[in-house]
Amino acid sequence: MPKFQYKFKAFVIATISVLLVMLIDYPLEVVSKKAFLRSQVKADFNWFKSDLNKQLKQLNDFFVENDNLTPSCTPATLLALRKAHFNIQNIAELGIRDPKGNLICTSWQKLKKPMKTSGIKPTKSKRLRFFGPIAANFIGETALIIAKTRSDGYEINALLPQSLLNRRINELDRNYTYVATVDARKGKVVTVVGDYTLPINYPLFPLTKPLTVKGVVFDDAKKHFLIIEPLKYLPRLALMIAIDENVLYEDVYYPSYSHVALYIIIFLLIFIFTEVYQQNYQSRKSELRNYLKQGRFVNYYQLIWDSNIKQFAGAETLVRLKHPIEGVLTPNRFLPDIESNHLNISLTYAVIKNLIADSAELIGWDSNIKININITGEHLKDAYFKQLVFALNAVIPHLVLELTENELIDLDDQEVIQTMQDFKDQNILIAIDDFGTGYAGLQYLKALPLDILKIDRSYVSAIGTESQLAILLDALIELAKTIGIDVVAEGVETQEQADYLLSKGVFLHQGWLYHKASPASQIIGNLEKRIL
Repeated sequence: MPKFQYKFKAFVIATISVLLVMLIDYPLEVVSKKAFLRSQVKADFNWFKSDLNKQLKQLNDFFVENDNLTPSCTPATLLALRKAHFNIQNIAELGIRDPKGNLICTSWQKLKKPMKTSGIKPTKSKRLRFFGPIAANFIGETALIIAKTRSDGYEINALLPQSLLNRRINELDRNYTYVATVDARKGKVVTVVGDYTLPINYPLFPLTKPLTVKGVVFDDAKKHFLIIEPLKYLPRLALMIAIDENVLYEDVYYPSYSHVALYIIIFLLIFIFTEVYQQNYQSRKSELRNYLKQGRFVNYYQLIWDSNIKQFAGAETLVRLKHPIEGVLTPNRFLPDIESNHLNISLTYAVIKNLIADSAELIGWDSNIKININITGEHLKDAYFKQLVFALNAVIPHLVLELTENELIDLDDQEVIQTMQDFKDQNILIAIDDFGTGYAGLQYLKALPLDILKIDRSYVSAIGTESQLAILLDALIELAKTIGIDVVAEGVETQEQADYLLSKGVFLHQGWLYHKASPASQIIGNLEKRIL
């Protein structure tokens, strides 16, 4: 595959991968940004609320401490009022009203005569209260009055001018729709900076606890993020802050630089990895294909001993790779790559062609010798493989095809069943290899036209031990006898194992005790050998 195609495929895979990452990450980023922006609004709200609560606490403490302050403007009274005026922020004036509501003293001066004031007269309640805003002539602007009735019926109060509230609001960095104080019971606006608006079908009042509103349409047809909370020292007064969500979330839908950098890094890593993987994958595949073309895959044969006739009666075909540098390699060194590159059938073609080439040596001594080759369910669907098997059967008349139990075979596939039947019609035997290691052995015994059962070496190695496999070995042998098929024991390495198998009526043995796999040219002497 040309390098451009490698790069293009890597680009496509990397792009799709990044898009998938963005599909998951981007909405989370947007949600996170929105939550962060709302937390900043909450921080502004808390800053302003804390400022108001601090002033209200200072005023309440002053009012309580000076409950017995002489209402007539004595020098001591003026001094106390002026000290509080100086120490408490955002206060334009402190004053004392008589029970009739007349102002008799302020922190600025003693009045020559009581001054009639607007607003309600002092109430009997001793709790902190508010009224206004009223037009305060002395300071020339409207102001909110914070007041408390003393035990003697007089009222001590403080003026919070609107301009000072506005100045504090202007210190906020965000472009808020409005900041307001309202009557927490009725919702009547006390002071407001901005365009006051309320959510539709979302009642706020009477307000007894903090509320947060988001994603709701207000009566100006916009969605606002709103926070409202009663003030701690004056619960009748609530602070509100609102901001248009379009303004608040204006930049939230643009990915952050850090996320863009992350997407780029992910893209580059996947692109590079995919390109390198393709090159390695294709180069390994090309390497294996070249080995197939060069004939570097060669056949080795491990002989099968028949104890009844005291001679070798068969051979299993094994494959080796003659590596140009590393020498002869066993299947564990190359078979995983063969399978991952889908070259199984191509390798089997090479094995069969090698068998045809070796056939003269294999059957030259004994024309009745059985030759086994390993196949999978995939082979049974390949027409060319079928032709090669028939060609091989013409020169090796006693052919055995070994199916591994671990290999899944579609027993409902008529093509597979027909192919096996065609092989049977040509007197080609079918064996199940590594029996007892998979999950479909009994099903295969029932459904497939099997002639030979090859017991896996793990059972043979358990002979003479207390392993469960040793018990299962006897059961497998009895099963094979019951259904009337031949048994071959694989992995026989000791005489003790051979003797035990003979005692159980298993006469066909394969393993290092008898023969190690070797090329066809080296096994003629073994074929003539007798083990007594």
